Amino acid sequence: MKWTKKVKRSITLIEIMIVMFLITVIGGVVAVNVRGSMEKGKAFSTFEGIEKVKSSLLLAIAENPDVIDDLEKNWPDVLAQSPLIRNADKMQKDAWGERFEVTVEDSDHGAIITVSSARFTAYKKKNKGSFVDNESSET
Repeated sequence: MKWTKKVKRSITLIEIMIVMFLITVIGGVVAVNVRGSMEKGKAFSTFEGIEKVKSSLLLAIAENPDVIDDLEKNWPDVLAQSPLIRNADKMQKDAWGERFEVTVEDSDHGAIITVSSARFTAYKKKNKGSFVDNESSET
């Protein structure tokens, strides 16, 4: 019977470096995809926030038409009194943490309330076609 010597096979430094490189590349691809999804999620959340703020303000005006006189300045207070809003401080900001802008314009058919977000508008301009909404949310 012949005795053979077993040869130990170990991992070389180059093999380890190749594996680390592949993990880094895959991680980079995943990070880019997640970032895009996060931005889209923020845009959707902001869109829903705009709709909710606008609905709450319209409800407050329907209950008390005098509210509209100084709505641009006092909209956070009106929002805080709304039964539709649980956390008024959180609803005053978009998903990026910036405060909504509320404007009131007079027209022949009454007042037009506009709730907008600068970051949401910039997102829509940058990503045309990736976020479809009806333009009535900000007009």
